[in-house]
Amino acid sequence: MSIEKYKAHEPLFGNWHIVDTLGAGSYGTVFEITRHDFGTTYKAALKAITIPQSKSEVDSILADGMEEDSVTAYFRQMVEEVVGEVVLMSKLTGNSHIVSYADHTVIPHKSGIGWDILIRMELLTPLVQHVRKASITPNEVVKLGLHICRALELCQKHNIIHRDIKPENIFINDNGEYKLGDFGISRTIEKTTGVLSQRGTFTYMAPEVFNGKPYGSSVDIYSLGVVMYWLLNQNRAPFLPAFPQPITPKDREMAFIRRIGGREAIPPPSMADVRLAEIVLKMCAYERDKRYDSLALLRADLEAILHVDDMPVVSTSVLRPDSDDGVAFRNITGGGASDNEKTVALSSLFTMPDADVQKNTTTPLLKKAEAPPKAEAPPKTNVSESTTSTPYAPPINKPPSHKKYMRPYQEDESTKPDTHGHAKKFVELAIGLAVIAILVIILIIVQVS
Repeated sequence: MSIEKYKAHEPLFGNWHIVDTLGAGSYGTVFEITRHDFGTTYKAALKAITIPQSKSEVDSILADGMEEDSVTAYFRQMVEEVVGEVVLMSKLTGNSHIVSYADHTVIPHKSGIGWDILIRMELLTPLVQHVRKASITPNEVVKLGLHICRALELCQKHNIIHRDIKPENIFINDNGEYKLGDFGISRTIEKTTGVLSQRGTFTYMAPEVFNGKPYGSSVDIYSLGVVMYWLLNQNRAPFLPAFPQPITPKDREMAFIRRIGGREAIPPPSMADVRLAEIVLKMCAYERDKRYDSLALLRADLEAILHVDDMPVVSTSVLRPDSDDGVAFRNITGGGASDNEKTVALSSLFTMPDADVQKNTTTPLLKKAEAPPKAEAPPKTNVSESTTSTPYAPPINKPPSHKKYMRPYQEDESTKPDTHGHAKKFVELAIGLAVIAILVIILIIVQVS
């Protein structure tokens, strides 16, 4: 349906106006709508459904020998079923993983048989649109499966079987949360439009649903498994040619026949590790008794392999300038790092191995400790050549020049008191105190910033 048709009903829900078309399906159109209030613009989504969708549908029913009043009653019943599904959505509103319902209205056509059903809901990004713009990692697929599993658990409490889980009915918000929508609306509309004759509708359908056999909530687990498989297999459903090979209509038909037939096992998705593949294939098992017995068990398995990607993991190597990463400590605590990263970086300092302070004319850096060299007899030197011993410094390294503070080596060291050991301990203590002072200063700076 054109945007002008529905704009004729403006203002919608009091003061909402259609601004753009977001997408159109086989049974309805989704628009972006806005309203303005005290300088603030609010946005929402509008799903618009027309029953019947065309005059040909009315003519088809009339051709069955029905009178016009009977045809009107026939389509009115379909409208009532859709409204019933909308009311069901309103009962589930408030769950973070189910599309939030806001309002709806039914507007009868002024002439002829027909109604426009307008449903206002939260504005989200469809999954099919999201995957075209962003790459989906296996861990993100696990997160999606976990979110939709939680939505289905709520449905189960209300004795609801969604039965139409597919990428088109999964959405994502700005916070990265996945949500499930379209509770039964499409199935109701399919009764009037004959969409079930379209082969593409069955891509994610469980075999028992397609074959007209009794089914339970495990059909939703199956369909969710196929969606996850699709994402983990570079957007290719089971038995389709591997990416990047082209797909033909014949390929789709044969892939569907092989999956619904159940005579061969579905191969593992190309991007999943062994454990994730086991979970997905168990969800997609042909026999119902081989699938997950409950959504709770599925959720537990998904939670067990979900990685928390938003928590930065900082190893101690990034705090050392001599590491392979080449990342200096000043880069971690600088303005480009978040407070969380600074806190993690600073906390890891207290678990680092012994380290000495690298002498630097600009910024003090922490350097990985080197093993102390084996004791060697000090070389004989002239009075003009004075040396000192730095903790853990190889003998080949020349120390800084502090000649006026150092005693020259004597010819007979055995007659001298053992001051070398005391000096070494004093230097180690001084270095330790200096490191602690630096850490305290850094922690104060981080807290202030």
